[in-house]
Amino acid sequence: MTGCPGLVAGALLLLAALSGPARAQRVEDGSDAVIGKAVAATILGMVGERFGALDPKVTALRKAEGGWICGSVNVKNRDGLYIGERGFVADPSSAFFGRVPEGPELLNPRAEGFQALERTRQLYFTMCLD
Repeated sequence: MTGCPGLVAGALLLLAALSGPARAQRVEDGSDAVIGKAVAATILGMVGERFGALDPKVTALRKAEGGWICGSVNVKNRDGLYIGERGFVADPSSAFFGRVPEGPELLNPRAEGFQALERTRQLYFTMCLD
């Protein structure tokens, strides 16, 4: 079998691009100007790590107390449809990122991870709602 160096190089380049860390592409509504480009890039990195495969759309970024950032993220479901924006709270200095849980996620206080979900909900309500 004869090799095609251009094809192999292209395949390797594509593989390298796909294997890198997932990142959200951009802030959809320009609200990154409110928090600054550097902080926005950090937030997009956090969102991308968690939701990169779900093609996240970030909006409504704003500053909260103590350097925390509030915003919204919309991701695709298994059918490739966006499911609707949900709030998030993030602290770039500690790399904490939490998306507000949906009601069913909070039904069982004995479920694994319940305390973390409840903490995220409380942080969002305290820091992000006026």
